[in-house]
Amino acid sequence: MLDYVNGSIVHKTPTELTVETNGIGYKIHIPLSTFERIPDKGNIKIYTKLLIKKDVELKIYGFSSLEERGLFDLLLSVNGVGTNMALMILSASSVNQFKKFVIENDSKGLQRIKGIGKKTAERIILELKENIKSIVPGEASTVETKKMATVSDAILALVSLGYARPAAERAVTLASKNHNVSEKVESLIKEALRYA
Repeated sequence: MLDYVNGSIVHKTPTELTVETNGIGYKIHIPLSTFERIPDKGNIKIYTKLLIKKDVELKIYGFSSLEERGLFDLLLSVNGVGTNMALMILSASSVNQFKKFVIENDSKGLQRIKGIGKKTAERIILELKENIKSIVPGEASTVETKKMATVSDAILALVSLGYARPAAERAVTLASKNHNVSEKVESLIKEALRYA
């Protein structure tokens, strides 16, 4: 029904985005991976998924790529995985990184993502093992993918050190603006600790 929104960025946070098009502002829920890829200002095209909740609340979810939206859809097909967990997964790992977890049966890797326990990780692997190949393209070691993986790893590291997720996201976001994210994750963590 709502395939994408093309408009100008009005407001942007690590979890939400407001895009204005034709005088209408769309509030769109996004994962951290999308937050990192889109600019702070200007026009963007964001791929969307419109969901209607039980209490007739409409929510729009947005993604910077069709692959991310495809993975979001796939995650929602897993028993016990809701929109919040799907966004958490997309915020904590790149599409290719998640694909690797599933294909290699790496339940411990999935358990490093906040909110995913052993049973959930095993269920995700079991239910997505075959389907993940049809939605996610082959491995792409692009600069963008490497940057996303570095950012995700830095956030997970701060969370494991005891920082709250929002504080960790904010610190890494600020650090990545003044830091070459293509470098090793350790240097980004050091920089982020200055803002935590």
